[in-house]
Amino acid sequence: MNKLHPISEQERLDVIDIIRGFAIFGILLVNMAHFSYPDMYLSLVGKNNFFTENWGALDHLTRGFLDIFVQAKFITMFSFLFGFGMVIMMERAKAKGEKFVPIYLRRLFVLFGFGVIHAFFIWDGDILMDYALMGFLLLLFRNFKPKTLLIWAIVLFSLYSLPYLFIGIYSLSTNNGMETFYDQEFIQEMEIEAKQAMEHYQNGTFLEVFKQRIHDRLYYMDSLGMWPLQPILYGYSMIPYFSMFLLGAAFAKWRMFHEVKKNQQLLKRICWTGLLVGLPLNILAVFEQSFWFIGAPFLMLFYVMSITLIMKQQKWQKKFMKVAAVGRTAFTNYIMQSIICTSLFYSYGFGLYGKVYPFVGLFISIVIFAVQVIISHKWLKKYRLGPLEWVWRTLTYWNVQKLKINRIAEMEK
Repeated sequence: MNKLHPISEQERLDVIDIIRGFAIFGILLVNMAHFSYPDMYLSLVGKNNFFTENWGALDHLTRGFLDIFVQAKFITMFSFLFGFGMVIMMERAKAKGEKFVPIYLRRLFVLFGFGVIHAFFIWDGDILMDYALMGFLLLLFRNFKPKTLLIWAIVLFSLYSLPYLFIGIYSLSTNNGMETFYDQEFIQEMEIEAKQAMEHYQNGTFLEVFKQRIHDRLYYMDSLGMWPLQPILYGYSMIPYFSMFLLGAAFAKWRMFHEVKKNQQLLKRICWTGLLVGLPLNILAVFEQSFWFIGAPFLMLFYVMSITLIMKQQKWQKKFMKVAAVGRTAFTNYIMQSIICTSLFYSYGFGLYGKVYPFVGLFISIVIFAVQVIISHKWLKKYRLGPLEWVWRTLTYWNVQKLKINRIAEMEK
């Protein structure tokens, strides 16, 4: 019996690695706001606040572009891939006669541990803890048929979207933003929180930065019902991600990306539907952010299907393979983005927090990702896994993984 091990290079789906690479870039574009200024608090104050009043035209255009084409699209894409990955791992375990659940449980526990370290010691905007917790729930759906998974995904996302749809329509009809649902006292409290974050991250000591990070993380967890645990609120908050878990799992069971030629017409229909539904909703999100939560998955599917269909052409395959290297080392690159950006913006680094606006932030994101593409591509010429992927998989499979590529041994095989 062959023991289950991490997926080999020959078994990988290049298109999935490429999609994951683009997801890492999109996540960086969105996270740059939270890295560089107190976006979490300012988003609750409203678009017109003490920070945005200093923006230039290019900054507002950049933010509008990100709102339409990037905001919430790539975190849902990553969620889609998370569900897809679980099914692939389960199918490989079944083929090798291995028990899947114990291995996957270890994988989730290790992921949660990484999330705790990331959230409390590097950057408070971590999503790994949430993914790990939702991963335990996803296990309950592992044996569902793809059609059942699709129905669950649609029903859950519809239940989540309806309140935001009503809020969005009301806000547009009354010409008031979502922030009008908050009272003035709450808005003033968020302004104070934002100014305090700017002071500590920009000028504070290492200890003050650490305390501010803990404060911000706990505020985030409390707002979602994660801590102290409020199951109904937390479950509702996670629906956008979990519904994409289920959708990704359904696509994996349907073998959508394994058999692109066979599914080409369906992929095209999904692609165009995603664009025609998602683009108008995301344009509306510029005026009322409630529509982000509804339109993001549609535009995400447009991106995923477009990349999949484009990858059928050999010329694009060669151009995108370096992005695939980022996807294969996504875990390492995600954490490295946090380390790089906190070093740039926090006081123990270059202290640029609150001094960088969206247009420059966009440029910084592009430079960071370009460097990650180059380094990831070079790294994978010598090593099988990214460094954090190696740690994660070693702990998951409870066996030290081979890291360095032995080209001579592989040629002899």
